[in-house]
Amino acid sequence: MNIKENAIKVDVWIRGLFILVFGIIFYFLLFWLILLLVLFQFITKVITGNLNEQLMQFSTGLTRYAFQILNYITFQSEERPFPFSPWPQG
Repeated sequence: MNIKENAIKVDVWIRGLFILVFGIIFYFLLFWLILLLVLFQFITKVITGNLNEQLMQFSTGLTRYAFQILNYITFQSEERPFPFSPWPQG
């Protein structure tokens, strides 16, 4: 195939759109949310000596979701992340 044939494939452009959308979700939402979770867990550990179990479960699901996004946008996976596939279990 040549460049022109590749450039007119609709599925390539759809993938590009999803890469853009999921990249924005990852950077502007997940990155900062994970950072806040890290800080909250650290403060909880300092104050109580224990970790918040509910927050740990949520964090596990969130980091798995971030991993799904990174796998998709770096072409490691063809499966689109949530909401096109189930939310990863924490």
